[in-house]
Amino acid sequence: MGSLLMPLLSSVAAKVGDVLVGELLRAWGLDAAHRKLERHLAAVQHILLDAEAKSRTNPAVRQWVSDLKTAAYQADDVLDNFRYEALRRRAQTRRSMPTTRKVLSYFTVDSPIVFRFSMSRKMKDVLEKIDELVVEMNNFHFLTHTKTPSIVHPQTHSRVDESEIVGKLHEKEQVVKILLEYQCDNNNVMVLPIVGMGGIGKTTLAQLVHNDQRVMHHFDLVIWICVSDQFVVEEIIRSIIEVATMKKCELIEMEALQKKLSQVLGKKRYLLVMDDVWNEDRQKWDGLRLLLCSDAGSGSAIIVTSRSNQVASVMGTIRSHQISLLNEDQSWELFHRNAFVGEVEKQDELILMARNIVQKCKGLPLAIKTIAALLRMEHHNEWFSILDSDVWKNEILRTGFIPALQLSYDHLSPEAKICFSFCVIFPKGSMLDKDMLIQLWLANDFIASETRGQQIFEVLVWRCFLQDVKTQENLLSGFRDEYIHRPTACKMHDLMHDLAESVSQNDCTILQKYSPNESMQGSTHDSLLLRDVRHLSLVSINNTRAAMKDIIAPRTIIFQKEWFGTPLIMAESKFMSLRALKAFSIKTRMTNLKHLRYLDCSYSLIRALPEATSMLYSLQTLKLIGCQNLKKLPEGMRCMINLRHIFLIGCYYLEHMPKGIGQLSYLQTLTNYVIDSDTSRGIDQLKDLNLGGALSLIGLRKVHSAENAKEGNISAKHNLKCLSLDWYGPYSTHVGDEVHNAEGILEALHPPKRLQVLQLSNYTGAQLSLWMHDSILLEHLSELSLSSCKNIKDLPPLWQLPSLVYLSLDGLHDLTRICIGNVADNGESCMSPPLFPKLETMKVSSMPKLERWHQEATGQVAVISFPQLKKLKISECPMLASMPRMLPLLEDLEVRWTTKIPFYHTMNQCVQSNLECKGYIEVEPAGWLMRDIHLSRFRDSDVSLKLKDLVEHAEHFEEELKRIPCRFIKKMKIIDCNCLFSFEPSQIQRNIWNRFVFVEDLWIIGCSNIVQWPTVEFRNLNYLQSLHLSNCSNLTGSLPSTSDAENVLPPRLKKLAIVSCENMMEVPKLPVSLEELHIAYCHKLVTVPTILGNARNLRRLFLAKCDALTTAVPDGMYRPTALKELNISECPMVETLTDGLLQQLLTLEGIYIGGCPDLERALASAFSRGGAYWHLVEANSHRGISTTSNGIRLEQSGEMAAAHADEAINPCPRCLCECAQCCTACLFCTLCMLC
Repeated sequence: MGSLLMPLLSSVAAKVGDVLVGELLRAWGLDAAHRKLERHLAAVQHILLDAEAKSRTNPAVRQWVSDLKTAAYQADDVLDNFRYEALRRRAQTRRSMPTTRKVLSYFTVDSPIVFRFSMSRKMKDVLEKIDELVVEMNNFHFLTHTKTPSIVHPQTHSRVDESEIVGKLHEKEQVVKILLEYQCDNNNVMVLPIVGMGGIGKTTLAQLVHNDQRVMHHFDLVIWICVSDQFVVEEIIRSIIEVATMKKCELIEMEALQKKLSQVLGKKRYLLVMDDVWNEDRQKWDGLRLLLCSDAGSGSAIIVTSRSNQVASVMGTIRSHQISLLNEDQSWELFHRNAFVGEVEKQDELILMARNIVQKCKGLPLAIKTIAALLRMEHHNEWFSILDSDVWKNEILRTGFIPALQLSYDHLSPEAKICFSFCVIFPKGSMLDKDMLIQLWLANDFIASETRGQQIFEVLVWRCFLQDVKTQENLLSGFRDEYIHRPTACKMHDLMHDLAESVSQNDCTILQKYSPNESMQGSTHDSLLLRDVRHLSLVSINNTRAAMKDIIAPRTIIFQKEWFGTPLIMAESKFMSLRALKAFSIKTRMTNLKHLRYLDCSYSLIRALPEATSMLYSLQTLKLIGCQNLKKLPEGMRCMINLRHIFLIGCYYLEHMPKGIGQLSYLQTLTNYVIDSDTSRGIDQLKDLNLGGALSLIGLRKVHSAENAKEGNISAKHNLKCLSLDWYGPYSTHVGDEVHNAEGILEALHPPKRLQVLQLSNYTGAQLSLWMHDSILLEHLSELSLSSCKNIKDLPPLWQLPSLVYLSLDGLHDLTRICIGNVADNGESCMSPPLFPKLETMKVSSMPKLERWHQEATGQVAVISFPQLKKLKISECPMLASMPRMLPLLEDLEVRWTTKIPFYHTMNQCVQSNLECKGYIEVEPAGWLMRDIHLSRFRDSDVSLKLKDLVEHAEHFEEELKRIPCRFIKKMKIIDCNCLFSFEPSQIQRNIWNRFVFVEDLWIIGCSNIVQWPTVEFRNLNYLQSLHLSNCSNLTGSLPSTSDAENVLPPRLKKLAIVSCENMMEVPKLPVSLEELHIAYCHKLVTVPTILGNARNLRRLFLAKCDALTTAVPDGMYRPTALKELNISECPMVETLTDGLLQQLLTLEGIYIGGCPDLERALASAFSRGGAYWHLVEANSHRGISTTSNGIRLEQSGEMAAAHADEAINPCPRCLCECAQCCTACLFCTLCMLC
């Protein structure tokens, strides 16, 4: 605790020495108290390290340290009051009198005399407490330490390659073998728990299995979710849906989530990895398991990683995989990789010492990596003291966290320790925003500057306290300007989270749920008292007001979710202590937040930030991200002299900026600046601001001239990394208005040399600026986006930008080519073709005049090279007729509504890059039309091919098919294509059908050439699972004389639908694999296939509008089958069902019989009291046959009927099918099949 106190005492001491505070104290006659407090703080700081060591064994010292912490916080509050008063006096000089009166109307300010008396008394009270503590301190005889550990900031280092995993490959093979060999005939899903202590590598093993190519190809769907502490079924389902669809799921109701989950899983064979599960409640798991199993395909599996064997017992269906520790050789290999840079020194003593240290880590991977990172930064002379440390006496399994981690923590500086322990307020598994962390550290005085915060963050990452550092790319975000602002984020390993919770004691905590008379839930310390908490994270809104009554002086309150309409409410005195607040809504006066340094009201519904906010003179960070209703900021904002960061991402309706924003001399981040022509709101306000990070300039059309644009001094902002220039804004109503001298204004907005990201939107000029042709100025530019620049006719030589990795061109309506013949500096044409040396991602969209990639100069070959391109997206470019030729590393290609590019060009690229394909293609007499094609490293291809109106020239279609890999085609819809069928198929027709071997879903509509069953055409469709025949008016169903009656239909067929085939008189023998049969509007059909008697897998049978049908179910169908649904409508000649079917009628899940008068009467009689099957009704008291005017249905009584009352579905008006979806989705409806 003592080391955590040191940053607090250092901060208090710094405030005691602050010039503004000192002047005020001297003016009020408190100079003597001021100097005495300064001396006491200096004395206490020197003994803190010894006090911390003794507090572990001496309860009296422990209490003394606790009392010192309380006194230090009180002193900090008092000094901040003095500092605020000094800042208030300074800010008054910036306000005009009318504004001052308006602002002061928000406050109840004591008179200067009362304020002086009150603060003097508080200062003396604090000094008296510290006097008493100093007397006690002298009685303890603490040792003085003049030197504290310092951070060794790593200048250079080499990151460990995450692919270089040690000791897990054999275990991966074991798990993969279990997954691949698992067989199941029903809906049961295998659940394999992977169990082991924290840091042992459970997640690593699961990741290896998840990414194994054999696993990827074996399962139709592979999903990874992190569960962590909270096992909320709705949240888990929502995560599964979002990962599977890569779209945000806004559903809230459980019923809607269940239906969406059913649609996503869709009987696919899936692998679900649930990482870091803690739930031991069997009832919760049973509820989720039911949903996961009900729509699982055969062979589906779930992997669960957990520290708890109880979790494995609750969830597992097979024996858990107990993950093993590393053996001695593996441990040494992992240590060797992480501890030694370059060659190992050939010192036997050093090697022996290192092996002894590794042995103490007991084969735990995270412990080995952590201690290795520590030793790498220590001189070899220090290794012996680490080896001999008492910390190793703690047993890993007994303490719950690893001595190696504790030891590494002990070697952090006091600042780094308190910054690390503060991270515990973020839930396990969550992403931690790097900038937010540093801003919160600064707001709480843990660090003296953001530069120091950057150093500490890097050290925490370097020593494995934080991990997985990456730039956030939120696929679910809808904010356009998030392109320009992408924060860096990281994670904290669960084991590190446990360590942080342990060392933070009761300073920091997460409040899950709260009962006033119970200890806090979610904490590992039953003795933790809410009243002592200083930094609080609220995950649940339950009993928040009660919790706020018990907390005494919170300094940080963070709402982890946006609780709409629920404001934060607590006593005014408690708001006074706040330094950092993240809340959707606050219910208090702004005067109570005067010490606030960090305020985050993102995603709130506010329309205007209260004017009184400008009285928060200590505020450093203001976040209003996603406040889409916000129109106005406080006019007095220029008085908030400590503001460093203003985040306005997603505030699209902000009308203008406050006047005089240029007076905020400390401002470093201003994500959005809305330019106005009014005085003190123009671009000139940016002149003296040293802005860094990302800046979006919106409304450049209001810049008066090029000279006015130069006043923004953009070129001098050397810390600026990302720049967005927008002439109108995303929702402007002035788009299209005439803008004068747009080209001159753009030229004047000359960026700094180190710019990395540039976005240009709604630019109205015809030419781009000269500085965009300067490859030396833009040598660091890695990302460029040009959007809605409709008048641009030519682009600068973008291929000359040496660092360009990402290029997006959207809405350049007048552009006809991307590259013009290469021109040298002397103006002469160069022979070398354009080469984008580092470009990895390129997007080209909404460019109606774009014809080619490169306009060659005289005598030059039109070749453009993309040697590093991995992702290419082309959309809505109707005149573009070719693809780039040189794409050796392409991994992802999308082509949408770009109909002139030959389909085989795309397919050739697919083959060359070994990609799979998904999408939609149409073939008409005019040619092949690519509506939507996506090539990537999918697990499997899935292309839908629609053939329409191909009545002749089958030979031409055959030639086209030869040029593409037809293995991608999985779905086909053939409409009015008579050239593909004939009574005696030609060799060309046979060749065409032989190329559709991999088709799984086939629709044939309106093909009048089909008379007999097309056995020759279907002969090689061995993968076909679903067949739909509709409006084939001449199809009789007879077989060619040369056909084998036993093998007419494909062997894997599961679904057959025959609709509106008016001359159909018979259906061929069906395969045993069939699960669904739909027949409708076949007026000449007399009987269904006799093979139904052996249809073991038939689950659904639908018959409708078959006027001549006399036998719905053949006599051979006498024994129980898999049948679950039976629907017979408008078949008036059907009189009865077989005895075998009648015996199992009440066991079906759904029955509807209507428009069959004889059959309805027979069933009503047979299942009524005294009927032949009344005994079945008595045996199934909860089910029966219900006869209504609309037909016969299966009736459920009691609770079951009530539960399903809302699920009643009206029959389809066209075919009387009780389809669970709308009529247009009913398979009986010809309209659906023609869509």
